[in-house]
Amino acid sequence: MSAPMRFRRVGKLARGYDVSQVDAFIARALGGSVSSNLIRSVGFDLKLGGYQVEPVDAALDRLEDEIAATERSGERRSLGERGFVKDVTAQAQVLRARLSRPHGDRFARGSAWERSYDVEQVDMMCDDIAEYFDGATALSAEELRGAVFASRRGARGYSEKAVDRFLDRVVSVISRVS
Repeated sequence: MSAPMRFRRVGKLARGYDVSQVDAFIARALGGSVSSNLIRSVGFDLKLGGYQVEPVDAALDRLEDEIAATERSGERRSLGERGFVKDVTAQAQVLRARLSRPHGDRFARGSAWERSYDVEQVDMMCDDIAEYFDGATALSAEELRGAVFASRRGARGYSEKAVDRFLDRVVSVISRVS
């Protein structure tokens, strides 16, 4: 992905990703100065007449995968295969420990009037992740990136930030072994 990326814009009265923010970030990413983790966590303001969200997100997912593959190769060279596997296994074990918590107690609850994620839906996704870590099922980074949970308010759901951070860490592990 070394060529500049072009994205379609939403209508003049619709909101899309801020054009200048996206263009600046993509230029940095293509210049090799960002990590796959940064790509996964980047956010853009919504502006009238901005870029369509879905194509930008899809391009960022592809770019993240490419950079993750480069990072993975570098880690394998610097750590050696045995050291690399040991490092990834240690990260997966930390994440797997959270998944052994009982349903309803895996993450902090949302606070006050903040939006939060449906507990049952998140726990079902966590069960899928646990099966992946146990080798019982396949799971892709794309499935986690595309995960959508019903919205709740406050303590009726899990904290969005806590769940999102956890899923980002799982995607990072999956990307390291894919």
